Amino acid sequence: MDDKVVLKSKQKLVIVGLLITLVNPIFAGLIFGLFLLSEPELEKDGKLILMLSLLWGGILFILIRRLPLSF
Repeated sequence: MDDKVVLKSKQKLVIVGLLITLVNPIFAGLIFGLFLLSEPELEKDGKLILMLSLLWGGILFILIRRLPLSF
């Protein structure tokens, strides 16, 4: 039983990963980046998505903290 994932289009997978990272960087972006790191062919792209996820998540955290929240 071989558990290797067969990828039909690596470029589409990376584009989907970047879109997921922009929308939900902390959880979905980290999980998707770690998934790509587990694939030997996509390790470089996984590092890119993981770093983008951490960077974008940090930027969003700082921006949200600066917003005045008065209801």
